[in-house]
Amino acid sequence: MNILQEHMRIHKPSIIGLVETRISGRRAQEVCDKIGFTNCFRVEAQGFQEGIWVLWNSHEVEAEIIDSRDQFVIMEIIPPKRRSWLLTVIYASPHFHLRDALWQDLQRYDTDYHKPWLLAGDFNETVCLEERNHGRPEMLRRCNRFKYWIENNRLIDLGFSGPKF
Repeated sequence: MNILQEHMRIHKPSIIGLVETRISGRRAQEVCDKIGFTNCFRVEAQGFQEGIWVLWNSHEVEAEIIDSRDQFVIMEIIPPKRRSWLLTVIYASPHFHLRDALWQDLQRYDTDYHKPWLLAGDFNETVCLEERNHGRPEMLRRCNRFKYWIENNRLIDLGFSGPKF
């Protein structure tokens, strides 16, 4: 919590997305309240796994939840006097078949909405082996498949920060 509070003090974000929160219910709401944003939307954790929280200050931006599932929250962000855009906060399943379903779900939004779109979170995939600590032939196939999905949806990989996969 101290790291998050320090980040908020320095950067003063209007919106934050937290993934793999691992808590739910009343305890999750208590933590959200303590963080200090005016609004919070949560996809509850399943036991001590998963979980997505999106928090925002309604006096700075309007936000409308478009859809949410176990692996994502998609919302329209409406800043004052500026063009609206889509934000998708992702916690992709570590299980390949569930992650594959996520890519198919998200691809639908590319055709339904014609707005700038930011996807952020934990994709549990990488676009190149250098981002991983190991590289087997199966990993290379997965990297290429994810890279193709990004390109096919006309997205731009902004890279990552922090430790390698």
